[in-house]
Amino acid sequence: MTAAIVLAAAMMTKWGAEVTEANAWTLYPRPQMVRENWTNLNGLWEYSILTNDYSSFDVETTGKILVPFCFESPLSGVERIVNTNDTMLYRRTFSCRREKGRRTLLNFEAVDWRAHVFVNGVEAGLPHEGGNLPFSYDITDLVKDGENKLEVYVWDPTHTFINAGGKQSDVSKGCFYTRVSGIWQTVWLESVPETYIEDFAVTPDIDKGEARLSFSVKGEGGEVEVEVFDGEDPAAKKVASGRVRGGSVLALAIPAPVRLWSPESPNLYSFKARIGADEVRGYFGMRKFSKAKDLKGRWRFMLNNKPFFPYGTLDQGWWPDGLLTPPSEEAMAFDIKTLKDCGFNMMRKHIKVEPRRYYALCDRLGIVVFQDAPSPAGAGNIFSFQKNLQRYGMFRREWKEEMDHLMKVPSICVWIPYNEGWGQPDARLTAATLRWTKAYDPTRLVDGPSGWFDFEGGDPGKRFRAAFSREAEDPSCDIVDHHVYRGPGQSANRRNRISLLGEFGGLGHPVEGHLWANKASWGYGGVADTSTPEGLMKVYEGLLKKLEPMVDDGLAGAIYTQTTDVEQEINGILTYDRKVLKFDAKKLKELHDALVARGESFEAAPDCVLLDL
Repeated sequence: MTAAIVLAAAMMTKWGAEVTEANAWTLYPRPQMVRENWTNLNGLWEYSILTNDYSSFDVETTGKILVPFCFESPLSGVERIVNTNDTMLYRRTFSCRREKGRRTLLNFEAVDWRAHVFVNGVEAGLPHEGGNLPFSYDITDLVKDGENKLEVYVWDPTHTFINAGGKQSDVSKGCFYTRVSGIWQTVWLESVPETYIEDFAVTPDIDKGEARLSFSVKGEGGEVEVEVFDGEDPAAKKVASGRVRGGSVLALAIPAPVRLWSPESPNLYSFKARIGADEVRGYFGMRKFSKAKDLKGRWRFMLNNKPFFPYGTLDQGWWPDGLLTPPSEEAMAFDIKTLKDCGFNMMRKHIKVEPRRYYALCDRLGIVVFQDAPSPAGAGNIFSFQKNLQRYGMFRREWKEEMDHLMKVPSICVWIPYNEGWGQPDARLTAATLRWTKAYDPTRLVDGPSGWFDFEGGDPGKRFRAAFSREAEDPSCDIVDHHVYRGPGQSANRRNRISLLGEFGGLGHPVEGHLWANKASWGYGGVADTSTPEGLMKVYEGLLKKLEPMVDDGLAGAIYTQTTDVEQEINGILTYDRKVLKFDAKKLKELHDALVARGESFEAAPDCVLLDL
């Protein structure tokens, strides 16, 4: 990127400093289902900020923005806060060649929030609302040979509407951060035949040694031919094959020994699927998430029918240079590898849906993911019961879309619809969401809710209500989740639920020269005893020591806050710019390996494993 695009005062990661117009997110954006014929539309676009109205199609652009980075980010070259009453206009041209028997698809990986798309001045389809998930338009009938004009009008209410915006805020403060407006993930074109594979689903069953695959097909009927290979290497051995009609399920036996996916051995199977002239490549993992009682009757996590103690970090996925958009593939891999090097075996993806390539890295590098729903944005807006009721239908639709979007990701173990009451409705509607989530995906566990307003027998006290108590006989979820800072703490063992410490720690440690906000920086419990590396390590070791008897007493997993500093929060194991690891990785791994081994030293009671497929 030229010096004129990046603001000199911006806090940059080493990967952000290497971003250019030519290399901004050039990799194929959908690694779970790859098709060869595609065109990347990232790069410099023209833009204007329009006040309230965009009725005219003769708007002049006023500058250039580097897509896919949002307006507010330094990497966009704009670094401007967009007013919630304004409309963002993006404009660029692209080349296209019309081919008989082929369709042209225009794909957006994520645009925050309402996107109204025009191709050559014609509306591409209904405006898309939702800031976190991909959407597409078939623009075959709108394009012409040669140069075409693409315009995207975006409105982003952030926290003034009933939308889900996560932790965005007009003013960064506390645990809320700089808002993200407009296009913030890859824009791309794809050429497909008239009949093509739209999507696929896979359900691994390690007990039966089979994988059940299904494909949604657009266009005329026919059968999808499927080949499965032992690994992603092009030379991998073919282990299974079959044919299936779109919408039907193909059960393929995976020959023994089945190579299971786990954080220690992230084995994957790949597949090729063809229908007519269309071919896609994808992958899946053979693994099983479940729960079981130990011999003392306390619920524990299981992975592949063996004891599993998830210990990881709260991972928010914010970057000083790209905000919600990571600067590169290498940057995302660095975060995940750092967690692995430090002995963490999982992360809680907090209030964010990452780019699809991020989840592929989790699958391939081997880290378990607990996945949050992005909640309503902005401090002061999250606990409005009236708004929570108003947004409930929209939330449920978006939550289903998020689950559909991520269902094929092998590393995702737990769904988390609600965090600390943010956007959460009353007991009846909360239970409805949790019960639906369990029924919709019985292959994973459901955390309900993560912290605070647990209506089904949660701890009565400061942040729990026990007004709705069917938990003992008919739980709507699998996990009772306690948050306590600095902690640690433990919820009482439940008859039908796993005990999880969903957030604790948050030890603040300032690193001079790597602070986003000097005077406003904060960590839980202050920094008097954690201001030095030695003090930080001593306090952290003390927290882990306190965890030991809790683990022995039934605590089944724990999540430390957090992976990195985020703006004014300085409680990461890494600084916000990822240039300083505040702990010794080798020492952390020794501590964490011992904790995980302690948490996995139980024996499961016979005949108590749930979620058998």
